[in-house]
Amino acid sequence: MAFELIPVTPGPLGEGEAEGDEIGEFRGSVIAIALRDTDPLSAPKPRGRGHRRDRGAARLGHYFLVCDPEREAPVWVEKEGITSQKVGTAAG
Repeated sequence: MAFELIPVTPGPLGEGEAEGDEIGEFRGSVIAIALRDTDPLSAPKPRGRGHRRDRGAARLGHYFLVCDPEREAPVWVEKEGITSQKVGTAAG
């Protein structure tokens, strides 16, 4: 699977809520951006029986590594979970 990791320094502030997992609400500096199979022409083709046809499409997208000061470690969130972005830091 094509995957690119881009460090962001200084990181913009990102906040929102991640649905469908244990993250929930988050707010903090974005310290990295991950791009996954962003070019549909270079995405891997399904192989073998039992491989879901929509699997590649479900994994397309951008992910942000957010350093939330309320958490023990940074969390990965999908682009759709970001509801607000600001230039600056999460210092509060």
